[in-house]
Amino acid sequence: MGTTVGIPRALAYHDYSPLWKAFLSNLGAEPVISPPTNQAIVNDGVGLAVDGTCLPVKIFYGHVSWLIEAGVDSIFLPRLISVAPKEYICPKFMGLPDMMAAAFPNRARFIAPVVNLTLSPRLFYRELEKVGQGLGCTAKETRKAWDEALAAQKRFQSFLQGGNWPAEYEAEQDRDTESMVTRPLDNPNLRIGLLGHSYVIYDKLASMDAVSRLHHMGAEVLTVDMLSPARIEAQAVRWPKRMFWTSGRRILGAAWEYTEMPVDGIIYITAFGCGTDSLTAELVERTVRRRSQIPQLILNIDEHTGEAGVVTRLEAFVDMLRWRRAR
Repeated sequence: MGTTVGIPRALAYHDYSPLWKAFLSNLGAEPVISPPTNQAIVNDGVGLAVDGTCLPVKIFYGHVSWLIEAGVDSIFLPRLISVAPKEYICPKFMGLPDMMAAAFPNRARFIAPVVNLTLSPRLFYRELEKVGQGLGCTAKETRKAWDEALAAQKRFQSFLQGGNWPAEYEAEQDRDTESMVTRPLDNPNLRIGLLGHSYVIYDKLASMDAVSRLHHMGAEVLTVDMLSPARIEAQAVRWPKRMFWTSGRRILGAAWEYTEMPVDGIIYITAFGCGTDSLTAELVERTVRRRSQIPQLILNIDEHTGEAGVVTRLEAFVDMLRWRRAR
């Protein structure tokens, strides 16, 4: 058995899980993934996080706590600054290693490579080599492990672009049918474009299981990951000023794309207290209203949000879309 390296099932995990799993496995480590978010994890995270922290970050605290209690040798916690040239990640991502070190002093060893693709690629590969060195691998072995991890990530992204869901990809890899997302009906009578950060819409508890609920209501649900990256980029550059947040840029491009697609409605799920969404959601609402007559629903969620209220709003929105289509 190799060194156990914990990976919190939160935040950037929902975008890069195949990349990280493959990279660590190819370096000889044994990745240990925290379980899907449950209420105990949320409660733990809420107790650890400082006031004013958004729900996804509180959830992250809870997942790190779970991994520490599970006794992993170390926890993989990249310091994400930029994953694309001239673009940046939410500031909280940049500070996660420091935040976790302060919350769990002397209780865990963190593997925290700096990911900043606005700088020279040489500096990035140097960070990867540090990870490999810590796991007893040479620079050559680390580079090979990274190349194989990139191939795994590309397969994952192609899978999502085919109209599939991350949980289905994990189920296919792990043969775990219980984690699969409920598929929509064969002949859905509605098509809904879903917007939001991946760590909100793909986390069943954070999103109040909105995706499955919409599927059960007979709606086909599209996400940003299901759209062509080339189309998202082409739409994003139509904005008068470049959006420098990576997730915000993708959401804005997808929103513009939805206005040119046959969708019946658009739903934006955002976490209360999200600084980037406070601007992005407003831009999306104004743009969709100006470019089309597509109905919109914005769901703002935190740890106090009641499930019944979310269900009621989703049902009312879907009923209204059916009424409009019938007319």
